Amino acid sequence: MNVIQLRNTINALLSLTPSLLGSYVLPNGTKIPAVYVVGQSSVPKEWKVEGLEAAIRQFPNMDPSAGVGIANVLKQWEVVLIQYRPDGAEMQQAMDRMVRRFPDCSVRFVQGTDISYERCRFIIPDREIRNLIVV
Repeated sequence: MNVIQLRNTINALLSLTPSLLGSYVLPNGTKIPAVYVVGQSSVPKEWKVEGLEAAIRQFPNMDPSAGVGIANVLKQWEVVLIQYRPDGAEMQQAMDRMVRRFPDCSVRFVQGTDISYERCRFIIPDREIRNLIVV
């Protein structure tokens, strides 16, 4: 799996009826789904976030182990759901959808407070078997 496949999967999963995914409101008023791949920068400050956001780390953590002529690579993708609407009920449903789609993921939920938003972090394992490179 690559980051584009993961982003598209999460966008489709959280957009099923009823849609749980929030939106980014761009400076010109256009709304786009609140799914963002966090790389060298995060969501632009000019974008307003409404509802539930999914932030995906651009690169997975990798945990390789050697086999006979192969590398067994465990990639771990990090996805964080953040609820920007204090009265939003989407988080529980989104968590349910995520664990049913990625049943081997690990989940850590953090309750929102008066100074922080409700969030849930998912670590999604993705194992690859690759040939060793011999130079």
